[in-house]
Amino acid sequence: MKIILNLSGGTYTLTVSETNTTKSAYGGQLRLYDVHIAKMFEVTYSDCQEIPNAGARTWYYRAGNGKIDMGQVRINCQLASDIANTYGLGKPERSAIEYSQGEAGRPISRSHSLPILDITGNKVPRWMTFVQAFQPIHLL
Repeated sequence: MKIILNLSGGTYTLTVSETNTTKSAYGGQLRLYDVHIAKMFEVTYSDCQEIPNAGARTWYYRAGNGKIDMGQVRINCQLASDIANTYGLGKPERSAIEYSQGEAGRPISRSHSLPILDITGNKVPRWMTFVQAFQPIHLL
């Protein structure tokens, strides 16, 4: 899973290698798609803790190493906070994030320890229902 934050454009990109995002993640009920959406919320929540007044974050979601456009997702700090409070935060997980500087220079890669959403047990079906209703925008 590759996460790119574009500092000059204020956009975020989540690119995954998988072409089939409907297959099971970790052998359970959650699909890879559900895990990818959770990662967007986790990064947004963490980012909002540092820059709370930056408004909504626009995510570009791409599968198949960037070849498949999965749509665009907007997550604001309030929604990210509500989700973190609803599901709780589990132990932090290392996430590699690439900061694109656009024309200002080469990308900067950093590893961050981000708390992950606690989507376990009876929270799994609730998360899957939320994700199904939280549809990305597909631009023509």
